[in-house]
Amino acid sequence: MKTISLGRFSGLLLSAFALTFSSCALMEDPAQKKVSREDAALQASARTEHSIYRSLGAWKRSTYRNKALLEKATPENIAIEISIKEQRGYLLVRGALAMDFPVATGKKSHPTPTGSYTVRAKEKDYHSNLYGKIFDATGLVLVEDADSRVDKVPEGASFVGASMPYWMRLTDTGVGLHVGYVPGHAASHGCVRLKDDTAKQLFELVKIGTPVTIAYEAPVMAEPVSKKR
Repeated sequence: MKTISLGRFSGLLLSAFALTFSSCALMEDPAQKKVSREDAALQASARTEHSIYRSLGAWKRSTYRNKALLEKATPENIAIEISIKEQRGYLLVRGALAMDFPVATGKKSHPTPTGSYTVRAKEKDYHSNLYGKIFDATGLVLVEDADSRVDKVPEGASFVGASMPYWMRLTDTGVGLHVGYVPGHAASHGCVRLKDDTAKQLFELVKIGTPVTIAYEAPVMAEPVSKKR
């Protein structure tokens, strides 16, 4: 009867263990694979549909909505991207483009800071504590575009902060997303202005912690397929 030395037996055992571990590591989780394929299909379909939308002449003033994707949207699977270059915002659902909408970012004197943020707070009826108007005791406007840090409020007058409905705060310095005038170019004091219907829709979807990326060119629009328009 052939015998195997202890050292050789240990080596064979370790080899078998390594082979088993390697095989397990290479095995894919079927559920994870299914999700990845589904997301890839969603993204490809969304890019195609969005390219058709962008081929239309009036897209710069309108809002694109992918109904099928929006039906899948939850607070856990969405993200927002803002393009300063295009003055557009994008809602992503599971990485796929679900909305493309006009925005107004900060003008040259008050540029919107770029970077990666998360929604810190939500307030449906919010008023700015920085920008607004100064009224005298009779209700006459003394300062139309007042900055509470610079403009002094005369005795008997009052500062009324600008209304910012559907406020979604991004920074501790007062930058956020909210309803406001969207003229087709940069126009705000640094916030990202949204049209009323867009702001309401996003407000209902986002949660505290929803990621928001503000960039000169939104990452989602840097993809080659989505540039076909």
